[in-house]
Amino acid sequence: MTSSRPADRRSHRSVRTLAAVVLIVSALVAGAAAIVVSTVVALAAAVVYAVTACSVAARLLANETAQVRRDWARDRATAAHDRSREATRRGREQIAFAETMTGKVERRDERIAALVAQVEAAEAALAQAEAAHAAAEERTVLLDGDLAQTRSALQSTRAEVRRLRDELAASQSAELEARTELLAWQEQAEERRRLA
Repeated sequence: MTSSRPADRRSHRSVRTLAAVVLIVSALVAGAAAIVVSTVVALAAAVVYAVTACSVAARLLANETAQVRRDWARDRATAAHDRSREATRRGREQIAFAETMTGKVERRDERIAALVAQVEAAEAALAQAEAAHAAAEERTVLLDGDLAQTRSALQSTRAEVRRLRDELAASQSAELEARTELLAWQEQAEERRRLA
């Protein structure tokens, strides 16, 4: 009867081993006593006792070895089960992390799409401003009499164009920065995926 606790296993093993050693020593003592007595009956009894005691000792040691191997196998199975549960837990954590990062990437993609829409709107406004500017220049050629008024409109249009170009440059800079962050994150994700 073996307990699952290692201390109990050791004490049972010690008792079995000690019993086997005592049997072997007692067989040696019986043999030595039979040699000293030097009678056939004593020698025969000592031989029978020695064979029986050594057989029992061998059986005890064989049982002890088998029990030790079973205990080791149970310990290895328990350790393997614990490692399997730990691997499953880590797998779940990695899946949750991947889902979190996917959500972050999707939100970043939405922000980038919004910035792209802003840039496109700024480009459209710039095109309109440039078209208005061209029309104003044509009117200055055609309307020499309204030169002062046309020059004033032209100056305000140019200021608007500069403002729109500045906004476009700022939007393009923001888009470039967002793309750079996205590329850096994708490289990090790829590196983590390679390491995993």
